[in-house]
Amino acid sequence: MLLTAAMALAAAQPVPPPASVAVTFDRKTMKVAVAEGLADRTTGRKVTADDPVRIASISKLVTAMGVMRLVDQGTLDLDRDVSDYLGWKLRHPNFPDKTITLRLLLSHQSGLLDGPDLYIIPLGMTLRERLSDPRVWDKEHEPGSGWFHYTNLNFPVVASVMEKATGERFDKLMARLVLKPLKVDACFNWGSGCSPP
Repeated sequence: MLLTAAMALAAAQPVPPPASVAVTFDRKTMKVAVAEGLADRTTGRKVTADDPVRIASISKLVTAMGVMRLVDQGTLDLDRDVSDYLGWKLRHPNFPDKTITLRLLLSHQSGLLDGPDLYIIPLGMTLRERLSDPRVWDKEHEPGSGWFHYTNLNFPVVASVMEKATGERFDKLMARLVLKPLKVDACFNWGSGCSPP
């Protein structure tokens, strides 16, 4: 096996640590406790507390806030069959008599599972097609039985329900319902108005 000089040099270079930022805050102030690593490895720019980050599962909490705003407005009902909103019947294949509700989706008691990469809805595949795959359903636990299983796949369903109930695209809806009123500098779609500092 031949090793080029560039490959040897690249292999010899230490890999910079992942970017890490931690802050401490109270009602009045925020202080940077840690800011280390690189925000951009190609330019060598160091990370700061002002760099945008993908917050991953914290977005579930923010989404739940949006749902509750719609519940308060009377647009959504936590205990209504989500099939009524979606326009197609969503059922657990092993427990077809059990309705799936927003309350079950938000509390991770819907019977949905993630499995390896099953929470991903590939381009060209609809949510309905993904949910028709029996591997995304817990065969042993019916929706609402009290069985908790943390599942990312619950939240595309929640977002779809929100869109169907309001006629508004999810990212714009979340900006209107939660992010703007709380003056949070964030977005659910980078192309919809979030921009790097």
